[in-house]
Amino acid sequence: MDKKTLIKILKQKDDILKTLCLEKEKLNYYANIDGMTRVLNRRAGLKLLNKELNWSKTNEKNLVICFVDVDRLKMINDNFGHEEGDKTLIFVAKILRESIRKTDFVIRMGGDEFLVVFPGTTMKEADKVWYRISRKIKAINNNNNKYNLSLSHGFYEYSKEIQREMSINELIQKADKEMYKKKMKKRRNLLTCV
Repeated sequence: MDKKTLIKILKQKDDILKTLCLEKEKLNYYANIDGMTRVLNRRAGLKLLNKELNWSKTNEKNLVICFVDVDRLKMINDNFGHEEGDKTLIFVAKILRESIRKTDFVIRMGGDEFLVVFPGTTMKEADKVWYRISRKIKAINNNNNKYNLSLSHGFYEYSKEIQREMSINELIQKADKEMYKKKMKKRRNLLTCV
């Protein structure tokens, strides 16, 4: 084999390797990201949350999670169509993604439920992020004449001083319980206003 042919073969091999690496990155992206909302899917998100919880336990750092539920998504689907409901979910995911810090991440748990994870932080810092999210929702509602977008949320803070051993399922259940309390309070307030 002459030198020219060898160089051509090596160049082709490099091109094939680059293509394979790009394809692997694409596959990894699609395996970890929710196709509609572009946030972490449940499987990849919970794997990352587990890693962050273990890091928090080892390094004695706090971890805050926020369980988020889109209020009245069924009403949006029933009155304006599932396409509008999907747009709402995409929009909520975008607001969550754009409002968090670089160290935080969003997981689509399924349906209209999301989980926002704040590694190595306190409730006070997470509240600041939620304030930004609330302001964006309020601004959107001022410009939306179809319906008001509303989110219910519940925070839970893992602190090594309080809980030594806790699973991610227990952590999520506690945040979900806090979210449910706020959702019920909203419903009671709506009923008393009518």
